[in-house]
Amino acid sequence: MAYRFVDMASDPRSGQFAYFRSMADPWAGITVQVDITAFHAAVQGRPFFLSFLYALTRAANAVPEFRRRLLNGQVVEFDRCCPSYTAMKDSGVYVYCLVDSGQLPYEAFLAEGKRRQAEALAGDELVESGDPLSNFFVSCVPWLAYTQLKHPHVGPEDSNPRFSWGKYTEANGRITMPVTVFVNHALADGWHITQFFHNLERELAELTEKLK
Repeated sequence: MAYRFVDMASDPRSGQFAYFRSMADPWAGITVQVDITAFHAAVQGRPFFLSFLYALTRAANAVPEFRRRLLNGQVVEFDRCCPSYTAMKDSGVYVYCLVDSGQLPYEAFLAEGKRRQAEALAGDELVESGDPLSNFFVSCVPWLAYTQLKHPHVGPEDSNPRFSWGKYTEANGRITMPVTVFVNHALADGWHITQFFHNLERELAELTEKLK
């Protein structure tokens, strides 16, 4: 994936970058209950996970700070990032799948996601080969309607955003689902996470209209 170097000395967040870079654990996360009522009804008969992943990937790529990474002490910003997501084998052991989303339209994204998932589940490797720096790390806990979740990370130099969602539930005619975002605070703030959730709401609404 192509990237450019970012001069953080002249970036508006230069102070925040320096401050959180000094921390042993600069990671921050937020969990939001996302209303998926209309989306859930529209996606019936299609893969829910891949459909939601399609919207999430587009929403995340629309936030430049989510495409920033730490590389050898410098900050780079990728043109786009692809989701590396988990899939579970019959044994209960999970593996990672990678979809090179690019500019794929929805149906092509589903087809590519199904193909890559089948390949990963048939193999013996936990992760796919290649440089994961440009990836979004995505997982799902479909058995729990959780309210809090924490992702593991390598340390303060780790900088790939993490995304998760859990079991959706229905109450008073509305369906909601917990969606979690974790970011390295040196590269992104709560405002950028908020932008992501606004983007996600828009992407889900637009995809819902297409699927009606």
